[in-house]
Amino acid sequence: MIAGLQARRLGWLVFALALVVRVVYIFESDASPLFGHPAVDAKTYTHHAQRLAAGNWLGVGEGPFWQPPLYPYFLGAVKVLFPESFFYAVRFVQALLGALVCAMSWWIGRALFNPAVGLLAGIGAALCGPLIFFDGELLPASLATFVVLLALVVLLRVWRHPSRWGFLGAGVAFGFGALAVPTVLTFAVAVPIALLWVTPRRQGLIWAGAFSLGVILAIAPVAWRNWAIGGDGVGISYNAGINLYIGNNSNYKETVAIRPGWEWDDLVTQPAREGIERPSAKSAYFAARAWDYIRGDPIGWLGLMGRKLGAFWHGDERGRNQPIYFWRIYSTVLSATLWKAGIAFPFGLVAPLALWGMLLSLRRIGPTWPLLYVLCYCLGVIAFFVAARYRVPVLPVLVVFAAYGVWALWDWGRARCWRNLGLGLAVCLVFALAANSHLAPMDMEGDAAIHYNLGNAYAEAGDKERALAAFERAVAEDPEYWQAWLNLGGVKAALGDLAAGEAIFARVAQKAPRQVEPWMNLAHVRIMRRDLEGAFRYYESALAANPKLLPAYVEMIRLYGQIGDLARAAHVLQRAVDHLPAERERLRQFYEEIQTRALGR
Repeated sequence: MIAGLQARRLGWLVFALALVVRVVYIFESDASPLFGHPAVDAKTYTHHAQRLAAGNWLGVGEGPFWQPPLYPYFLGAVKVLFPESFFYAVRFVQALLGALVCAMSWWIGRALFNPAVGLLAGIGAALCGPLIFFDGELLPASLATFVVLLALVVLLRVWRHPSRWGFLGAGVAFGFGALAVPTVLTFAVAVPIALLWVTPRRQGLIWAGAFSLGVILAIAPVAWRNWAIGGDGVGISYNAGINLYIGNNSNYKETVAIRPGWEWDDLVTQPAREGIERPSAKSAYFAARAWDYIRGDPIGWLGLMGRKLGAFWHGDERGRNQPIYFWRIYSTVLSATLWKAGIAFPFGLVAPLALWGMLLSLRRIGPTWPLLYVLCYCLGVIAFFVAARYRVPVLPVLVVFAAYGVWALWDWGRARCWRNLGLGLAVCLVFALAANSHLAPMDMEGDAAIHYNLGNAYAEAGDKERALAAFERAVAEDPEYWQAWLNLGGVKAALGDLAAGEAIFARVAQKAPRQVEPWMNLAHVRIMRRDLEGAFRYYESALAANPKLLPAYVEMIRLYGQIGDLARAAHVLQRAVDHLPAERERLRQFYEEIQTRALGR
């Protein structure tokens, strides 16, 4: 009993250490302009959460889920509870979840190996830079890691005292994990197979069936919502196809590096340009392209899978859309726990030790659920593409195996088993050399995407001078980043330099004529210069790029109404209705309001 109390005290100490470190990091990172003005996926998740918190919890009118829904609903709940302090509140909640992850790492290490391994694993997770970083990001990684690790703890406890209800609960837990990160489904499929393999036939069928039913019960409400309200047969979300294609094509380096914004939109809208409208069909379109590549070049695909496998175990933290090392400038905690200097810390150390620990665990205790989880999750990630945030949900388990590897080496040293110790160190050294080979420089200056996102954040905060400097830095880093040029022109115009803004818009329109934003901005500048004919020409250019651009029609109708040319306004109305029949009533009501104002003058 006393030993149990002491063990629980250690678990609480691990939890407290992890929580303090994460709270300190939150207060440091609020100096970043992106803290309250998220970018890219974090911005998408935040906007989704705002719509949910506004009352549209079923997502009526939004179609099936594009991204796995658990995280947006989590954000939406936090938004309802803490509307004024949302950006702090959600990070504090994630810090709490992250601390619980560290406590669960302690429990798994202790349950699977011994108390020393558990303590080392808990402390290692508490001070692990990537875990700290993503606990402070508005991305699914933190919540997904908590849910999946909780599910793994449930499975380990059930395995000690098996029951059909226990396996049902474990299945539900992993089903919820799949609603945050569908990669977990690889393990959810493997568990029933393993149960059938290692248990008597009748018992295995019952347990495997209960686990599978639990997974289905967790996912079924989302699938029902996608069908009944979203209007399409999508299991969880329909971004799976495009993600499969991004990670499996002959131009992998280019597709995985596609920027958010115009480049991404151009890829996403490919099915629509071919007349494909249903979300599930769009996903199938990209999946078919991926399978075409795999069937057409199986040798090349196997080579690509090998490179992705190497990337998964490499020490570098590969950012998705933007590098993560840059954010060390805002935090001493992150600077101490995430760095590169000969090795990529911490993953360049965790990975080789974890591989060593997994090899040892096979010899000492045989296959385990955590080991199967690591293998399945790794396979799930490399089936798509590798990035730091997709590696996070498996990181605490890797820390447990790394802790076991360290403990085994220490135990051999203490027992003077020099041969075993030497062999173990040699294996770890080989793994470490591979995990830290060809390290990219630790970029603390930030690339074009970083400064573009900073510029957007400054602009949203109303700090035009800093936004100007950030956009200038972005285009200096990449002179062909036309979306950054566009925003630079917008800031210059907002600061009163219309000539410079217009010149930039014209250059962007010339380089990216299919994008509507530069044409619309040029029209707005012409209006400010009282050149309405010039504005109408630019509106027409915008409509040539996108004949279904509702704002262009609306603004043209309004302008024609202001100058009393109702005949042309009516002509624009008819064009708009022809291209946008679903907006017929709204457009006619708007035209009638404009007509009434014009005739009343």
